[in-house]
Amino acid sequence: VKRAVEEISQESFNSVLLNYYRNGNDRMGWHADDEKELGTNPVIASLSFGATRNFQLQHRLEKSIPKQSIALNDASLLVMQGETQHYWKHQIPKQKNKGPRINLTFRKIIY
Repeated sequence: VKRAVEEISQESFNSVLLNYYRNGNDRMGWHADDEKELGTNPVIASLSFGATRNFQLQHRLEKSIPKQSIALNDASLLVMQGETQHYWKHQIPKQKNKGPRINLTFRKIIY
């Protein structure tokens, strides 16, 4: 799985975070992946399995920019790169009547 994600994204990763969403009540709140150990412009590759969930983006500075929503279907890969984490927050909101979902988030930790 890691090699396939690296081939598609043209990046190398040394860490993966697994999130399990039991149902539509589980969520991940607004945040940016801007931790120091991820570097200045981290590449984050997010691979989803299971129920389709909405991935939402909100600009951190320009509140007039509408929130964006992307449906993450089973086996979808979303890659965030460049200055995304500087200017955008993201979340997986609660959604009624959703089944289980697993998300693998690949990152490169700088030691």
